[in-house]
Amino acid sequence: MSVGKELRMGRLFNPESKRMVLVTVDHGICIAPMREISDPAEVVRKAVEGGADAVLLTPGIARLVYKELAGTGTSLMLRIDGTATSIGPDLTNDELICSVEAALRMGADAVATFGVIGVPREAQLSRKIGTTADECDRWGMPMMTEMIPPEMLSHQFKDRAKRQWPSDPEVIKFSARVAAELGADIVKGYYTGDPKTFREVIEYCPVPYVVLSGPASGDPEVFLRFVREAMECGACGVSVGRNVWTYKDPAAMTRALCRIVHEDASVEEALKEL
Repeated sequence: MSVGKELRMGRLFNPESKRMVLVTVDHGICIAPMREISDPAEVVRKAVEGGADAVLLTPGIARLVYKELAGTGTSLMLRIDGTATSIGPDLTNDELICSVEAALRMGADAVATFGVIGVPREAQLSRKIGTTADECDRWGMPMMTEMIPPEMLSHQFKDRAKRQWPSDPEVIKFSARVAAELGADIVKGYYTGDPKTFREVIEYCPVPYVVLSGPASGDPEVFLRFVREAMECGACGVSVGRNVWTYKDPAAMTRALCRIVHEDASVEEALKEL
């Protein structure tokens, strides 16, 4: 790993816990309008207030809200792909919208890409990830790749209220490994819903694995218990969007996540932040 990547990874991951709390605010580019992100600057302020290690933004929003990050210690991760929307005909029709060099000029500590295996556009998506990894190596920029199982695409982008855990843990395992094989420095993926099979995912993925939010429950305790379980299995952090900024106090929810992720707090201890 290059000097640049080492330094940036050190800013993304807490130096003591070696884990990351990432708050994602990139939903506006692909998902139908949500009132909770109408004011992205406020969302970023709350994430910073709660102690998030990084926030994930699109290039356009990053240009609007960068002052909320300047001098805070919270890193910018930039979403550099995202051409398929939730009202489009194909959620896998996803290409780059920004270069790694542009992300570097914007002060990003990492870039994020999206991939899916087992779909007709599999080769196109994998080529995008692989060539971006090569550019990241050239510029010393870490890349996080988000891998979505085909069965979860609709639930992720359209029908989140109906989302359940993926039915086949082997697809989660395979997806994570593919991302690492293509050059991802960090993999963002699902929990399997079961500690035993999730440990197998972590063992098979040779780079840090950050778990994304699980099924929508509307219950903070259920959500935090899943996070606690994922950390115990070896996840290197969490990537959370709606479960943070749809909560009545996003800063408090971020603090609760940080208690679990960085301090190994119990769910009961974390709930006290709420």
